[in-house]
Amino acid sequence: MPQIDLETRIELWQAGLLKLRLPNEVQPRSLTSAEKHWLDRAAAAEYITPEQNGQQAVFYTAAPPDFRLEAADWYLCPNDYWNQHPILLQEIMARFPAELFKLSASGQPPAFYPDRTPDYTDKQEAVMRSIFRETVRLGWSLPQYKWLIMEQFHKTTAQVTFEEARQILEILQTLTDVSF
Repeated sequence: MPQIDLETRIELWQAGLLKLRLPNEVQPRSLTSAEKHWLDRAAAAEYITPEQNGQQAVFYTAAPPDFRLEAADWYLCPNDYWNQHPILLQEIMARFPAELFKLSASGQPPAFYPDRTPDYTDKQEAVMRSIFRETVRLGWSLPQYKWLIMEQFHKTTAQVTFEEARQILEILQTLTDVSF
């Protein structure tokens, strides 16, 4: 097998492409029930890939620069839903508890628009359309937008209020090709 320099190995790891090769007698630790619950909730809300109740969204690896086997653990892997460097599963669980990943009022995964309330106005619709245009300008996918909402407000897109939507629009208008 060819040797890969450290810089390339780090870049491959950051892209989620460098899997940890475990010795035959070593198995990754089992996911805890709390980790499985978090993965299930995040997958149901489509914040991570929904395959296998979210378990396809993680990989067992060790972080650079040492890639030490004894430091290996479960990480959220970059993919179409999580467009950032790998992050320790326990770390993202602490930042975004499972309870935050709520479905929409109709029981579906949150989409771009918040749940419609009886007092939804034309002004809200105009702001949401402007937000949509900004995400298109930035070249963002729906998951990138959903993670921005989670980062900024610790809630899903389904629970965004009109005032929060206005704040989101202001944030997006100041960005230039930034990934979330």
